[in-house]
Amino acid sequence: MPYASGTPVLQKDPSADLDYGIDLANPNIWPPAPPWLVTGEIVTELTVTADAGLTVNSQSINANASGVAGALLIAWVSGGVSGTSYYLHFLFTTNLGRTDTRSIQIQCIQR
Repeated sequence: MPYASGTPVLQKDPSADLDYGIDLANPNIWPPAPPWLVTGEIVTELTVTADAGLTVNSQSINANASGVAGALLIAWVSGGVSGTSYYLHFLFTTNLGRTDTRSIQIQCIQR
């Protein structure tokens, strides 16, 4: 799967269990663009997958820090091998029937 050059790259230790999120309503956080959601639109379905070797322990749809409901997509992730890069994919659907995917690259490094 080709990835845009703007795909964010985050780091994690292989032994860490961390949360990663994407805010679809806040242009000041990832993605660095205008809000993806339109007024009154919320994410209603979310599926998060990861490349083999990385484990998605849970996923959720939340309000963001500004209180916009259904805008913040969260995945708790564990595993990985130091020196290896993985992709985490957030596939979502909104109450308006729109679907899209956002991805995050995770580089595992020993800390």
